[in-house]
Amino acid sequence: MRCVVAGGALEQASRFLAAATSGARSTLPILSHILLDAREDNTLRMASTNLTLWLEWTIFAEVEEPGQIAVAGKEWRSLVVGLTSNVELDAPSELEMAGRMTVKFDGGEYKLPVLPAEEFPVPPEEVKMREPIQIIGHKLAEALKKVMFAASSDLTMGIFTGIHFRKEAGDDFLDIVATDTHRLALFRLEDENFPNMNLTLPTSALKILLPLIDKNATISWQISEDNTLVEFNDSEWRVLITALAGTYANYRRVIPKQFLHQIKFKVEEILPALRRMTIFRPTGRRQPLRVILRLVPESSAVEIVAVDIEMGSYEEVGKETVGVEWVSGSPQPYNIAFQHPYLMEFLSTLKAGEITANFQEPNQAALWQPVNDERWLYVVMPMHLPGTD
Repeated sequence: MRCVVAGGALEQASRFLAAATSGARSTLPILSHILLDAREDNTLRMASTNLTLWLEWTIFAEVEEPGQIAVAGKEWRSLVVGLTSNVELDAPSELEMAGRMTVKFDGGEYKLPVLPAEEFPVPPEEVKMREPIQIIGHKLAEALKKVMFAASSDLTMGIFTGIHFRKEAGDDFLDIVATDTHRLALFRLEDENFPNMNLTLPTSALKILLPLIDKNATISWQISEDNTLVEFNDSEWRVLITALAGTYANYRRVIPKQFLHQIKFKVEEILPALRRMTIFRPTGRRQPLRVILRLVPESSAVEIVAVDIEMGSYEEVGKETVGVEWVSGSPQPYNIAFQHPYLMEFLSTLKAGEITANFQEPNQAALWQPVNDERWLYVVMPMHLPGTD
């Protein structure tokens, strides 16, 4: 393999590919490598994988001798950072064991460790893919941003660490859902071109995809017939993601329909108060900060109260009052407590605008939804306070 490429293009690709390159402790050394494939059409395809995620980036190259090689990822990334001149890559055409590839550029020459390309894992070829569909990239990115925060970060939670995609026969929309079983965020993406699907993709993989699709007007999206593999791509890059195994909960059943109280308020007024209350955020393994929402009907307001949890009791350590509008229900005093991060993360995603909070009994889930936007909803379970009934 011998080719010449632009150093800046190599650096951009290496940053992207790093997300799927396993560390040196992997039992499969090849997974810490990046596949370089110089092609006769004067392109250099680079790929990395951790066996559940396949990343691919293609750039222009002056190819003198087509071929493939797997270069050590850590050394490769360190070398190409900051390169702006053209880079010459020269690897032996036949390699049966570990060897070295020569990398030359203005004022420098390095010999990096390589392995035979034949050892590098390839995506499953036996999986049958459906016809690709075209999707507006930034619309999908918007939907992912509005639910991603609600997925579990606990790896023991399995399928709930992912984002669920579901469209059933008769649906006019695609449900994009995330839940950690204590809260649920749902965004409904309308597009008649979506095929029926029922799969869950790892949040970690979608975070890698997010900046790519956010910049693209249109991308190609392809799903396997058995809902186990998804491919996203455009002219420069390709991402293959293996779906998480398991059955996703019937989330539609937990969305409440009837409420005791419905109030409307401005995000710009309640969000700063919640941000200020982060001064009481506990460290270590202490109980998470909780807030009480206390409806005060006489003044059409809600008191936001920061609560410090102690052994068997709690102390109110901060309070702010925000004006609200009663939408429905009989105005009367009402208290409900939530984990502070559960409200903070949702409202931070909104940033501005009006929102409706819909409350059932204080021990039942509440429904939060932007005003005049039925595509997006957030369901969150309340918290019990020590010493209360």
